[in-house]
Amino acid sequence: MMNDNLKLPLESDVKQVLNIDVKEVPSFPPVMAKLLEICNDENASMEELSKLVETDPGISAKVLGIVNSASYGLRRKMTAVNEAVIHLGFDEVKTLSLGIAVFEKMFKSGRQKRFDRIFFWRHCLCVAVLSMAIAEEIEYPKPGEAYFCGLLHDFGKILFDLHGRVNYDDCIANLTNSPGQMIVEEQELMGMGHDDLGAYYSSLWNLPAPLALAVKYHHQRYEHLDCSKEEILLISIVSLANYLAWTQGMGSVDTNRVPILQPEVEKNIDLGTIDFIQIIKRMDREMENTSRFYDFIFPSANQFRENMLRTNLMLCRINTGHYYERDQAKRIDLSKIKNSITAPHHSLDPKAIMTTTLNAIHMDFKFNRLYVMKVVKNLRSLKVFEIFDTTDIKMDLKSIEIPLNKAAGGFVHCLRDKAPVRITGKTSGEKNTLKKFKLTEMLIVPFCSHNKVIGILGMDNIISQKALLPDIFSSIALVANELGMAMENAGTYKEAKAISLRDGLTGLLNRVAIDELLAKSFRKAVDREHDLSLVMIDVDFFKKFNDKFGHQAGDNILKLIAGTLKKLSRPFDHVGRYGGEEFIVILNDTDLSKALVYAERIRMGIFHLGELLKDRFPGLSLTVSAGVSEYHPDVENRDSLIARADKALYLAKESGRNRVASG
Repeated sequence: MMNDNLKLPLESDVKQVLNIDVKEVPSFPPVMAKLLEICNDENASMEELSKLVETDPGISAKVLGIVNSASYGLRRKMTAVNEAVIHLGFDEVKTLSLGIAVFEKMFKSGRQKRFDRIFFWRHCLCVAVLSMAIAEEIEYPKPGEAYFCGLLHDFGKILFDLHGRVNYDDCIANLTNSPGQMIVEEQELMGMGHDDLGAYYSSLWNLPAPLALAVKYHHQRYEHLDCSKEEILLISIVSLANYLAWTQGMGSVDTNRVPILQPEVEKNIDLGTIDFIQIIKRMDREMENTSRFYDFIFPSANQFRENMLRTNLMLCRINTGHYYERDQAKRIDLSKIKNSITAPHHSLDPKAIMTTTLNAIHMDFKFNRLYVMKVVKNLRSLKVFEIFDTTDIKMDLKSIEIPLNKAAGGFVHCLRDKAPVRITGKTSGEKNTLKKFKLTEMLIVPFCSHNKVIGILGMDNIISQKALLPDIFSSIALVANELGMAMENAGTYKEAKAISLRDGLTGLLNRVAIDELLAKSFRKAVDREHDLSLVMIDVDFFKKFNDKFGHQAGDNILKLIAGTLKKLSRPFDHVGRYGGEEFIVILNDTDLSKALVYAERIRMGIFHLGELLKDRFPGLSLTVSAGVSEYHPDVENRDSLIARADKALYLAKESGRNRVASG
């Protein structure tokens, strides 16, 4: 079952990313293998652990050093390892010994440039300590297992650093120009992520199955796995611990990155029940006690970390959507969405849907005022976003905040129970809100998407004073339900339209989108609103990459070039894949001289990228040629502008590959 769940890369894939024979990689250190065995064995004895510690001089020296340190205040110096093990405790010695073994045998040696091993080791320790703390907090039955999974979750990065065909320092340096996730940068530049590489060697070394799963899936989706609940929970623990470490400035490399958290983590761990302050304090304590043995400085913690964690947990949901749904995006038939059951709204614009819904409710039920309220999470309050007002009362309803605290009464019940509520002033929060709205009662009805409340419809009769009777609740709830579906459809349509304009492989604009944008830019250029230039870019000898290394390598090359184009282009430039290995860039407000400078910058950027990849693709050089055209009154239409750039590209290739020409 483990092999089926791991979906390991092929040996041929690993050979393409490492510059040594796969079988020549050193075997897993025996002392570490034995320690992992003891950590996994619920029946392991103190005697077994003592004997193992005694067999390794490095571990035994550290264990004795700790027990004889001032923090333990012993009256006499302890010299026997078995005494030290008894004094420190079985669990303490297990985690301590494993940490020392991992550091000494795997992490300590090797070059330390941008990939600073001490910085990396600090991250691994943090994730290990946090994994154990979270495991104990949620009563996971094997906190020691969580510790060693956290300790070794990133060891694929060590393999990259020691044996990567692409210098891992260069991969890290490239992060400064990339706003995305580090794992994506690895996949594109190194040829594989550290998670897949680590999982491959976990299997090769016959390491415990839970460790291999945690290594493989601490960045990836895992809802589909045929795993036990315990295994799924372990992956969730390590993923959350890794996320928390990054939010605390304890990443594996010294660079700022907004972390992501798989949706499965929140499904398997109730984040609301975790005492993050105590967990972080525990991490601080244990790391401060450990840091002197590894000669690094551990920063202090304070209350602001809790707020930072909560904020990042919310931001993470947004990042997750962009990251995981990217590769799973399917082309959606937009016409089917338009013809769905919410078609009576005759619009897929959210604001128009709101207006139509409020107007329909007013026509049927004659409320004096209707309004749409949404939860503002960072304020923990409700605020009015849309209003339908038939009165002459001048009130700024959008300035009113409704705190979602214990005194909020019916507002909280409405959100929690997903049911209509009549607000009559039963609690102090309800009274304050009614006072702000100048009411004695109001009706609130939730509307949902995917069974989650996305807003509340509020309504009142401030002028007529007509009573809000329960017999209308169910009717309005049906309308609210339709509103929720309509809003969901609008969101789906918006996402689908965006997907339909993107190239599935590179994420750049596709030909349809480029043609639409170029038509608009061309009209503005004709009207003399701005200068307009066009750059066509083609990969030299692209077929050779496919022929020699396979189509997967070719796809990877295209994604890397797309990433370089995005990094080196301005936010308002339109960058697209025009077909095959050909790319196109629309440069608004750019004359020919500036466009030539841009094209040369792109050419050199990809040339340098090719230098990084020369050991990964031996015998082939990654270069591009570019053709540039500029709009002027003699250019009849956009097709002519494209033809000129394409002709210039052809001339660049004819005069010698890796060139820029204008036409």
